[in-house]
Amino acid sequence: MKKIKLLTVIMTIMIAVSGCGKGDNNKNENKNTSEKNNLEYIHLSMVNPKTINPINNNEQSVGYILNLVYDSLFTLDSNYNAVPQLVETYSMSSDGKSIQIKLKDANWHNGKPVTSEDVEFTVGLIKRSENSSYKSLVENISSVSCEDSKNLTINFNEPYAFSIDNLIFPIVSKSELSELNSTELNSYKNNMVGSGAYKVSKFNTRSNMVLTLNKDYYDKEKIKDAKKEINVMLVPDEEAQVSMTLALSSDITKVGISDLSKFQEDEFKITNYEGRDYEYMIFNYSNPIMNDINFRKAIAYSIDKKKILDEAYLKNASDVNFPLHSESKYYDPAIKSTEYNVNKAKESLNKINIDKINSSHTGQDDASKNEDNNKKEEINNKEETNNKEETTKKENEENKESKETKKENEEKEKREKTKEEIKKLNLRIVVNKENSERVKAAQLIKENLNEIGIKSTVEELEGKELVQALEKKQYDLALVGWELSSVPDATNIINYSGYTNEKLTNYLNSLKISNSVDNTKNIYKSIQKHVSDNVAFVSLGITDEYLVTNKRIEGNLKPNDFDIYEGIYNLGFKEK
Repeated sequence: MKKIKLLTVIMTIMIAVSGCGKGDNNKNENKNTSEKNNLEYIHLSMVNPKTINPINNNEQSVGYILNLVYDSLFTLDSNYNAVPQLVETYSMSSDGKSIQIKLKDANWHNGKPVTSEDVEFTVGLIKRSENSSYKSLVENISSVSCEDSKNLTINFNEPYAFSIDNLIFPIVSKSELSELNSTELNSYKNNMVGSGAYKVSKFNTRSNMVLTLNKDYYDKEKIKDAKKEINVMLVPDEEAQVSMTLALSSDITKVGISDLSKFQEDEFKITNYEGRDYEYMIFNYSNPIMNDINFRKAIAYSIDKKKILDEAYLKNASDVNFPLHSESKYYDPAIKSTEYNVNKAKESLNKINIDKINSSHTGQDDASKNEDNNKKEEINNKEETNNKEETTKKENEENKESKETKKENEEKEKREKTKEEIKKLNLRIVVNKENSERVKAAQLIKENLNEIGIKSTVEELEGKELVQALEKKQYDLALVGWELSSVPDATNIINYSGYTNEKLTNYLNSLKISNSVDNTKNIYKSIQKHVSDNVAFVSLGITDEYLVTNKRIEGNLKPNDFDIYEGIYNLGFKEK
């Protein structure tokens, strides 16, 4: 051991002495060259790609980079609303079964024009792909008709309110890819030509990709202030992306909330934005008591949502009342969900008809029977009126008072019976044990319910166990998450909640075939109000995502979870 230490000391001295000679000049030259290279690029990273063909790529970090190289017909802005990109003008047919498009005068990075045939080829390529992440976006496309090089019509199998929102897949070059087999399609050498603001000037499969500005880009205004080229380093995994940014080797990266605390504010800028992970609580409608709207209202009133977002999600979530992004053109912030109010929660519990619940075994939502109940109530009211008219006037005040007293006693009895039945309840709240935010939220909900006299038990389940509990309806309340689609269609999320109602079904059917933005907004407003009024489920929020940026970077990005590097062409370096 002593010999090793002695050898280390000797080596250290030798290195120190040699550093005083000619080698020191080389070291300084290398350092200056390194600093120059470092200032030449904005440094990003991505997981080592299996392919840089944007159609077949399934790596998220790679997709973010390819968004800089390949443009789409439409893209999503920072509020997740679809806006034209390669499209100059467009018009939807009155029946919603086709869209006519005129393309902008855009060129591929090889100088050839982007044409209608490229769009037709891209749609076909996605349809033929076995595992393209864009496959669901083209399922409703029946054909693409090319009128000329810039004008085309996309035909749909069925009218769909969000047909335009589906047209966000990257367009690829027919001339570059049409003659290739499946293996050749994934080769990086055949995927160097896009139409985006940046073009691939170098790709080393072992180290990095260099992106240079596309000076022939059709949107001159967008890139007019572009300052730097981009060097994309290839790393083995997301953990390495975080490590490289911490080491200041990479300038920008997306991080999860668990890694956020690693980044000090004096060295990094944190940009948070609304992500796509929607958090909500669903009811088990196979449990008869959950079909009583007053019971659901009691639960909703009892939940301190602000405290949950503050303490469970550490204020890292947007407060939304419906599964749409808070800035979506279809989201109506004026429609509020049931707010935290303990007194109203207790009042709602007093309105529960426990006899009706005990006699119900169908699991059908009471709200779905509203119309029938209203009709029956009208008939009963008429009969009651007729009976009163036929009642002899000889009835004295004592009898009336006696009836009123009897009715009051009956109501009091029912309330006491309801209280006793509620005391017997022990609601099973299931949650994924691996999601610490949801576990904390579940515990807070348990405390909230206890405050209004409802006992509950939180069961933290592993992935498979949770799926099984949900499928077999082995729960009363469940805290679950859902990744919002880039397409603003909330139908699947609503259906998954288990809530069924004829009126809501009609709204959802109308939504699918809506043929104008205004009509879609109006239908969504009705759906939001119906879901809120009937407490179909309880929205908690949409969790934030984060970009960490080296503080040497000057300028701001406009990220969303579809395109985190939007605005990168405006970034530069701060002067020292």
